[in-house]
Amino acid sequence: MFARSPLDALLRGARGWRHSPMVIALSFGGVAFVIMQLFIGAQAGIFPIPGGDELIWDRVGDALWTGAPVYYNAPRLIDSFVYAPPLAVAFGLVSWLPIDAQHLLFLVLRILSLRVIAGSWIGAGIACWFPLVAFDLGGGNFNLLVAAAIVAAVFGRPQLAVWGALAKFGPVLAIHPRDWRPALAVLLVAFVITLPWLYLWPQWLDLLIADLGNPGQLGPQVPIPWFLRLAAAGALVLLVRAPWARALAATLAIPAFYWASLVVLLAPLAVLVRERQTREALPGRASTPLALEGEAGRP
Repeated sequence: MFARSPLDALLRGARGWRHSPMVIALSFGGVAFVIMQLFIGAQAGIFPIPGGDELIWDRVGDALWTGAPVYYNAPRLIDSFVYAPPLAVAFGLVSWLPIDAQHLLFLVLRILSLRVIAGSWIGAGIACWFPLVAFDLGGGNFNLLVAAAIVAAVFGRPQLAVWGALAKFGPVLAIHPRDWRPALAVLLVAFVITLPWLYLWPQWLDLLIADLGNPGQLGPQVPIPWFLRLAAAGALVLLVRAPWARALAATLAIPAFYWASLVVLLAPLAVLVRERQTREALPGRASTPLALEGEAGRP
């Protein structure tokens, strides 16, 4: 065990290394590293409470009940709300909370997302060494939730990926065709909760169409056009047909891919590592993708 490199240990946050002192130290070190970044960032005004994105979610939730517009181009285009109507309804369910309480709720969800991504709390701590984790925890966006949705879908739990796809499209590629029934059930529920606000659907589509020609105004993004990333994602799904490839495809297919969105790369990395752990934990057993997904996806 001690012959393995620290880098190998860093990548292996769950299972076989769970009781290794080195991995436990790496996990607590990752948590300390994130806390340090959050503290310094808060002092420098980088991580305000509430964050800018959380102010958007609160505004949208309130607009749902007051009848104010939900879908429109804000003076700063990046402040516009572009998620699908079911998510507007979801924000409406929590917008009655004080904004600081909403911030705490979303922070807890992001922390839980790290647990889903890594497969264990030890792994969640190690994942904190990944660049940009602190920025997502403190910044208010849902990139870690999207990464968790991708990982869960790859391992046979597509429910969260449906909600992730309603926000950022890409997670839909992580859903295996065999899981269409639970995915369709969640999509139906998502549609049903919008019935009192059906007018939001055409407004949402109109906004998306209007903003197609303004990608650069949405904020600093990775300079690779979406259609190229979407083509690469399709090739991964159709030609590679491995769980990690579906996770990577789902990441690449996110339309507005900001530099901060690179934290979603935790998803394919986690899938790759957890598959490797499963292969080593199941010597002599079948190692088909289906078998590996079932075992690796267990908490």
